[in-house]
Amino acid sequence: MAKIGIDARLWGVKHTGIGRYVEELVKSLQQIDKENEYVLFCRNDDTRNIPEVKGWKKVIADINHYSLKEQFTLHKVYRSENLDLLHVPHFNVPIFYKGKFVVTIHDLLWHDLKGLSVTTLPAPAYIVKYFAYRSVVGNAIKNSQKIIVPSNFIKNDLISKFSLPDEKIVVTYEGVSESRSGNNSESVLKEYGIKKPYLFYVGGLYPHKNVERVVNALTFLRKEQKLSDLKLVVVGSRNVFQDRFKKFLKETGTEDVVNIIGGVDDRELSALYKNSEAFVYATLSEGFGLPGLEAMAWQTPVLCSDIPVLKEIYKDAAIYFDPSNIISISQSIQKIMCDKNLRSNLIKKGVKFCKTYSWTKMARETLGVYNQCINSHPTRYLQV
Repeated sequence: MAKIGIDARLWGVKHTGIGRYVEELVKSLQQIDKENEYVLFCRNDDTRNIPEVKGWKKVIADINHYSLKEQFTLHKVYRSENLDLLHVPHFNVPIFYKGKFVVTIHDLLWHDLKGLSVTTLPAPAYIVKYFAYRSVVGNAIKNSQKIIVPSNFIKNDLISKFSLPDEKIVVTYEGVSESRSGNNSESVLKEYGIKKPYLFYVGGLYPHKNVERVVNALTFLRKEQKLSDLKLVVVGSRNVFQDRFKKFLKETGTEDVVNIIGGVDDRELSALYKNSEAFVYATLSEGFGLPGLEAMAWQTPVLCSDIPVLKEIYKDAAIYFDPSNIISISQSIQKIMCDKNLRSNLIKKGVKFCKTYSWTKMARETLGVYNQCINSHPTRYLQV
């Protein structure tokens, strides 16, 4: 029996895709692993939401992500538990932690999208933050026993950028929760003042999510006197990027095209998916693309960017467009709105296809990584 720690400070859907990953990983491991002992390092507010299971201990680690305290204090909390292995499900491993650990790197977004256009910070603060990011990622890659990634695209990107050996990186595809019957009641729409028909997007409003071009595509369709009553419903947490998006809507006179609502629970989310015409995912960069699979599970057709990672994950279960071209985006929207047979067939294909992804399978593969690392000698790869 080994003692395994998991950093669960990013627990739950309020932390978008990474939060879903952490929650589903923990819940699945609690079901399948009755041999090892686990320690969850979590925020105080999340302790009541994390299931109580024999052999699983919760340790309060109320330390903000990406903070100095995380780098200079959190390693002491980890070390106090005398772990055989630590799993940090994001790149932010404390640089002073010297025990065995594995890390999940979901994407290399900050490596690919950098500069003042992708931040709200002034230039000096951004430069310091970017340098710190590169240092922390370098430490995680160099000193981890294994790196877990959600797609072959990210694996190949890591190998290319950091000259890593193939065997250091393990791909574990993410999954879709098995209980996805959900709720399709239109009462949720009334609660938020949403009228049909509408397109749907859930997630961050960071620049690389490219939601502005979806708005431009809808505006183009309206000018062409096509689908003039169609709107975009956006679900996302309130932050500076949402404020920036609202400013874009005001400056372009497109506030009537978009309905923005805050965070919702899974019951409300399922209703918003199921009553929409399609989920539109114009992202420029992803590590996996979990929202599209969730849309398929909730019987919603997916329109998305023709970027390699989404083609790897969704295969032929989605309609693809050029995310840099509003005409391409608008044509895919028009296609799904005007061809009911296409929409129906895509829904059927998506519901069947998303079942090939499983959180339980992902957890079993992750457990295999844990066992391999626990039974091996520490490894260091110096080419970073």
